[in-house]
Amino acid sequence: MAPFGKNFLKARLKNRSKAAEETEGKEIQVRVFQEEKIVCGVTKHTTCADLVEALLEDHKTIPESKRLLHGEPKDFCILERWKGFERALPPLTRILRLWNAWGDERPFIQFVLVKISDFVPSSKGAKRASRSRGARSRRLDKAPAQYAKTVTAEKQKRMVKKAFRKLEKIQKEDTSEGSEEISKMVRLIISQDQTMRQQIQQMRELDLEIEHLERQVKSSPTPPSSLTECEDGQALPLFSSELDNQMQEYFNTSDGIEQLDLHICRHQELIDRLSRDIDLELRSNPWTFDSEELKRGAAASPEPELGSDLTLSSSDLLELESLRSELQSSMRAGLSLHSQAQDIEKELQQNNTALQSRNQEYQHLVAQFGTLELGTCPDQPVSLKSQNRAAVSQQTSGKIRQTCVPTDATDTDSDTGISSTHSQDSLSPCVDRSPPLDTDV
Repeated sequence: MAPFGKNFLKARLKNRSKAAEETEGKEIQVRVFQEEKIVCGVTKHTTCADLVEALLEDHKTIPESKRLLHGEPKDFCILERWKGFERALPPLTRILRLWNAWGDERPFIQFVLVKISDFVPSSKGAKRASRSRGARSRRLDKAPAQYAKTVTAEKQKRMVKKAFRKLEKIQKEDTSEGSEEISKMVRLIISQDQTMRQQIQQMRELDLEIEHLERQVKSSPTPPSSLTECEDGQALPLFSSELDNQMQEYFNTSDGIEQLDLHICRHQELIDRLSRDIDLELRSNPWTFDSEELKRGAAASPEPELGSDLTLSSSDLLELESLRSELQSSMRAGLSLHSQAQDIEKELQQNNTALQSRNQEYQHLVAQFGTLELGTCPDQPVSLKSQNRAAVSQQTSGKIRQTCVPTDATDTDSDTGISSTHSQDSLSPCVDRSPPLDTDV
């Protein structure tokens, strides 16, 4: 054991404060022969010698016949095993600090309580010692526990610090790959933060410009279309598109859209008034205009009355011109339709007069035909005469309707044909004589 001995450990235990004693410690698992022991209350000040004492005191509770460990605490040491490698820990090694230093390798670490006389170094450790320097190989010829007795306390501290540095180096190598990715992400986040700050600054500047322009729009008496020009009469090419967008937003968010609605309503009223005037003129006067009169009428039509507080832009003027052209074309179309309707009415009147004249001729022929039948067949009964007259009248009316076409209004030869057909179809059954060849009405 180290030259400090048990008295040093007892002195340190006495100097501990009550608060330190009351602090809850952690647990360390130690293998004793084939049994796993858990040492509780391990703090940052607990050493390997303290673990050995605690394990031996616990082992003394077993009956003497069943004890396997015999001897003093200085005859035992804690062995550290990791993936086939093992080493004897010095008595003053802080076991909790060593346990925390292993980090992710803790599942592969195992602490074993062994007797110094029974401990034999592994073959791997012997090979590694043989490759080291000669002076060091002579020191390692002894067992690790025996070598630990000969080493001074300062040297043991240096060895422990060196072991901790090696463990920290292993941890840094394991975390180097992840640290590179984290550093890349940090740089990316910083660059994105800078770009976002720049964009926010630009947005603030644009907001200030928009507010300034809105104040100009509200304060200036000029129409919104003239705000795109500067005070010196020169347009700004860099901000022209932005100003157009701002004017559109102005019309959507301010009183400009109400003025446009009023303007559209006035145009609609004018259009309705003109259409009513045109209908009245067409209904009252049966006349037609030529192109010159139409132009004079369009020129004499009332101009749209615009408010003194609103001026028209180029787009509004184009709309007015298109409306005027549409009105002129609709007037021409209405006049042409009116003239066509008058022509059709004249043709209908002519056809009606022709039909009336044909109907009169038909009645006259029916009456004449009835007188002829009465003269030729005086002995026939009255009922038979009436039946023959009805049949003849039906046949003649059907044929006259087929021949009465509006285009034959001036044809006078159809009378002889009608009379001849009626005379041929209506022969009296009681008289055997040939029909008349010609009948003049």
